[in-house]
Amino acid sequence: MRFMHKALIGVATLALPAMLSAQKLTPGQWTGTISPPNGPSLNATFDVRQAGDTTRITAKADGRELNFTDVKVEATRLLFTFTAGATIKCTLLRKDDKSFSGDCIDEGGSKGVIVMVPPKA
Repeated sequence: MRFMHKALIGVATLALPAMLSAQKLTPGQWTGTISPPNGPSLNATFDVRQAGDTTRITAKADGRELNFTDVKVEATRLLFTFTAGATIKCTLLRKDDKSFSGDCIDEGGSKGVIVMVPPKA
């Protein structure tokens, strides 16, 4: 029993650094949609760049450009903030096909949706 306990601790210790390492998005031009509250869905592109451990994303839709800030890439989520008249916080969930989809909520509680599809390999 004591051996099994030590073995499990050893496996957990080896796996922990891999789980804690920073997740990264595939750099390049992603495609998708931005659906603002009470508005039509807009086709969008998302320029994803890596600068060291920092992920930078610029969205372009309907002739506008939005810079996402506070970007955090996790194993199952993509979190970021942007400003479009109000501060909007987004939580997108990773799908099996490596795309992300989720809600963006402004300070007043209005909800929009963003879908991001990675570039083709």
